[in-house]
Amino acid sequence: MRHQRGGNLPTVGVVGAGVIGSCVSLFLAQCGVRVHCVDRGRPGGLTTDASFARLSAYQQPTYRRFELSHAGIIEHAHFAGLFDSAPWWHPTGSLAWAGADGRCGVSTRSFVEEAERLRSWGYRVIWHDAAKVSRELEPAIPFSPAQTPVAHLTEEGWIDGPLMVSSVLDAAKSIGEVTLSNAGVQEIELRGRQVTALRLDDGERLEVDAVVNAAGPQAPAVAATLGSPMVSGIADRSSLVLDLAGDSDPLRHVLRGAELHARSAGPGRVRVRSEQVDAVLTGEAESDLGRDNVENLLDRAYRTIPALKAFTIERKRIGTAVFPADGLPSAGALSTVSGYYEAFANSGVILAPLIGRALATQITTGEIPSLLRDCSPDRLRVAA
Repeated sequence: MRHQRGGNLPTVGVVGAGVIGSCVSLFLAQCGVRVHCVDRGRPGGLTTDASFARLSAYQQPTYRRFELSHAGIIEHAHFAGLFDSAPWWHPTGSLAWAGADGRCGVSTRSFVEEAERLRSWGYRVIWHDAAKVSRELEPAIPFSPAQTPVAHLTEEGWIDGPLMVSSVLDAAKSIGEVTLSNAGVQEIELRGRQVTALRLDDGERLEVDAVVNAAGPQAPAVAATLGSPMVSGIADRSSLVLDLAGDSDPLRHVLRGAELHARSAGPGRVRVRSEQVDAVLTGEAESDLGRDNVENLLDRAYRTIPALKAFTIERKRIGTAVFPADGLPSAGALSTVSGYYEAFANSGVILAPLIGRALATQITTGEIPSLLRDCSPDRLRVAA
């Protein structure tokens, strides 16, 4: 790593203790880097906690984005193998099917075309008729008609984001010098165009050799404190997520139904969302959590999984993601500021271990992994 102070260990400030920030911290610690991880909230308690957290490469509009997502899923399996146990990782597989119009969710491409395109790209897709799925794979779903084609996406699954963050940060602290600060970032300090410190909103100042901006929805605001704001190509997306609690575990797989996405969220818990409900959200959290949207989502849940009528709402949240509009992550070094790196993405849960390993490699060796060569933060600084 180039940015070192004397003979001491190099020090990196990681802004954000979500799923990406925690993975960056762990891989840096493995490389012998001192890490200050900073987050104004509980680690894994903000965007990571509200995410649907599905591991999937389905419905990606280009091969490039599919390639990254698929590599992210594969990386999760390798990452879980680094631990004696990985109770956050659930490689259950997914089941997907279309509605009467032949489409799944709000996609403009037909469901069969979408699934067959995935298979042509090397994704494992197994076709079943609904009668077999109800009989052998997912008895909780009353398909109609029984001949409905169902795609079994065997490589997919889901992640318990908060549990993953907690486990990963514990591992990072056990192998290296990793500290956690519960505060927001007021400013990234520079000397010339070199990162020198993080100034926190609680008055603390942390001297660092480099900074990784993994602040999720706050990443653009953190970048602005650097004096190099993101000026183009930023998008956002909101999703209404309900956690339902009951006395049973009705689901064995992640479901991507015509009008509902659902997965287990642990014993006696099910997490649900809907693309159709998300499409009418306004971006105002208070109104989006209103009765109409919640009842709309519940109606779709009950039609898809009748057993959920016996469940109660445990939590309801709006998850908001901010990400580069081209769908690729912003992952790597900003060329105009020495020691500043970004790590934020659409589908951050899927890409977190992949980005964490890649950034630790780039920071410590200067090598840019081939999968991230077109993901530079520089592209977000070009005025539209």
